Amino acid sequence: MSCDSPLHWKKMFLQAMDESDREKLRRLVPKAEAAIFIRREELGNSVEAREELGTMAVAIAALCSIRIHELGGTAGSDESDHRGVKPSRRARSQETA
Repeated sequence: MSCDSPLHWKKMFLQAMDESDREKLRRLVPKAEAAIFIRREELGNSVEAREELGTMAVAIAALCSIRIHELGGTAGSDESDHRGVKPSRRARSQETA
């Protein structure tokens, strides 16, 4: 999938959401944010793009949460299991659903 694909930002976002390694996450989050920003600029304020723009807003909020709670090291963010392995965010969200 090329970087200019309309789906590129979604691919980057999902990679960040599935990553449990903090060092990889530190690289993926900015890449996902940049991909979303580029796509947002492409779409402008198009009425036809409202759904995608709304989805992007949710994705940005999720990435912001990752930055604060997982990369910023705030209290209560460590959900490691007994082996020190963190479950992916997607797995955690499915557990609560």
